[in-house]
Amino acid sequence: MIRSTTTLIIATLALALGGCQTLEKVFGPDQVSIGEAYGAQTEGASFDHTALGEVLAAVVREDGRVFYDKLAADTAKLDGYITALGEADFGALSRDEKLALLINAYNAFTLKLIAEYWPLKSIKDIPDDKRWSHARWTIGGLGKVSLDAIEHEYLRPKFAEPRIHFAVNCASEGCPPLRRFAYTGAEIDAQLQDSTVRAHNDDRWLKLDGKTVQLTRLYLWFRGDFTQKAGSPVEFAAQFNENLKAALAKGEVNVEIMEYDWSINAAK
Repeated sequence: MIRSTTTLIIATLALALGGCQTLEKVFGPDQVSIGEAYGAQTEGASFDHTALGEVLAAVVREDGRVFYDKLAADTAKLDGYITALGEADFGALSRDEKLALLINAYNAFTLKLIAEYWPLKSIKDIPDDKRWSHARWTIGGLGKVSLDAIEHEYLRPKFAEPRIHFAVNCASEGCPPLRRFAYTGAEIDAQLQDSTVRAHNDDRWLKLDGKTVQLTRLYLWFRGDFTQKAGSPVEFAAQFNENLKAALAKGEVNVEIMEYDWSINAAK
């Protein structure tokens, strides 16, 4: 398992220069302006995520790792849920229901993708044109979408909610853990908070040693999202880890960025 860090100079430079085009291309997705596109939609229809919740409870271990062999052997319930997503009326959903549906859709589509190619050592073993950019998935009201579109077109710029980065799961060890429940509109805030706190108190994603904090590489790739919400990536992270919050209150904290482990998050 990869757990080394980049040099402090590179990490600090990248965090400080969040708007630099060169850094965007080298270190991850384009930066976006986060905002609330659906904030006024406090009421609306709901969507039933029970089937996905049952799938997750059956194949996901408490540590977030997945029994992909079990999933690949029987995808009927997951397939039924994916079919239901294609028949959803996205426009009729409330803001929180939209957010829950998009997170769940990303996770469900990723599970299906891995099941189709199982066994494999990494999601990156799947051909590029069949992976994140492949617009093969259907969400009712949105049409055919790719995993990239869900994350970078429908989630990041339309919800001022960087906690999504600790809820969507890319089937990798470096990604914060997949949970054993489906997100719901009624519980989305508490669920996102729980997932984000959990990740920030696990040394796979945040590790504090004196004045040096090692952060998941998500804080480099999506530094603009966190900065817009909290002022800086480390200030965002400190909201979810009391020890980091205390260290930050005492003075400057040095930031290092962890390497991302792309090996499959499979339960052994």
